[in-house]
Amino acid sequence: MHLRKETIEIQEQLGEYCRTGQELELPGLTPGRIHHYRRLISNVVHDTLRTAFPISVAALEEDSWTRLVEDFFSSGLPQTPQLWKLPYEFYTYHASRETGKKMGLPYLDDLLYFEWMEMEIHTMPDRPHPDFVSDGDLLQDVLVFNPEYEILQLEYPVHTHPAHEAIELKGEYYALLYRMSETGHVQFLNLPALNVYIITLLQEARVALNEIKDQIARAAGIESVSYLDVALRTFTRDLLERKMVLGFLKE
Repeated sequence: MHLRKETIEIQEQLGEYCRTGQELELPGLTPGRIHHYRRLISNVVHDTLRTAFPISVAALEEDSWTRLVEDFFSSGLPQTPQLWKLPYEFYTYHASRETGKKMGLPYLDDLLYFEWMEMEIHTMPDRPHPDFVSDGDLLQDVLVFNPEYEILQLEYPVHTHPAHEAIELKGEYYALLYRMSETGHVQFLNLPALNVYIITLLQEARVALNEIKDQIARAAGIESVSYLDVALRTFTRDLLERKMVLGFLKE
């Protein structure tokens, strides 16, 4: 169904008023009632973003958080008609404008990104799970990973430290976020760069750990094979217990 040009123009004008608060007269609206539309829409935006970013809200002073939302809302956004995408637009809006740096909060981009990705993974479409068995050898058999995951690279450890501490710890950090198959809950792990390399290599090669041990040893600068075996077993056993590794490839 196609809307008339006049209807589209009225909708756009109403949306502009809801964002800016600059009053105007529109046909079909009861005089003096238009401000209720802006109040209702503003409440939805504020409530949605507050719910989506609880850690960010807690890390900022109330005035600072309100300013972030009002700036986003009054500057021509949101564009999406889908409420669940609103937090993504909020994150990309402030990241593209380097809002955090301007506010003296350089960790803000990472914090909003981390919280958005938690929602993204929670709601992402199911990815196919390969057939696997529970029994196997962590080094000799091909590991089957939970496919519903993402690895985030961050400049600040907002996933492991409160914001007021993370601001002093700029560096290179990795967070693994994944969705539990049984519950749908999102879990996260802090990963060193070497473990990110190992997971990425295993996923790309689709081989057992024993077949890529030489590459891992060179990357880590490890000469002791026995030490490497222990470290790899410890790491992959932890992933298995946490349900990031589901099991072993079924032959």
